[in-house]
Amino acid sequence: MATLVRATLTPDALALLFVGLNAVDAGTTAYLVMHGATEVNPVMAQLIGTGIGTFVTLKVSLSMLLAALLVRYTLWPLKALCVSFVGVVAWQVTICLTS
Repeated sequence: MATLVRATLTPDALALLFVGLNAVDAGTTAYLVMHGATEVNPVMAQLIGTGIGTFVTLKVSLSMLLAALLVRYTLWPLKALCVSFVGVVAWQVTICLTS
């Protein structure tokens, strides 16, 4: 008889996952923009216009702040954001590898 085991991440691991996914998102976005892609998010597009380094630093820093706040007060939005960012990162890595 098979036993189901429910895997859970600690709040700190969840926060680290969120920040890591945002770092990969920022890096792949920077790579794609430097190779001719256009950022579709108007806020992020404006930020990229200030410089790739500024964009990556601010995006990762803001994700760290958001993760810290969500870990302290409520976890369910952080879980939902991680799930959505897995999709975003998978899509962007696929584009980077196939273009």
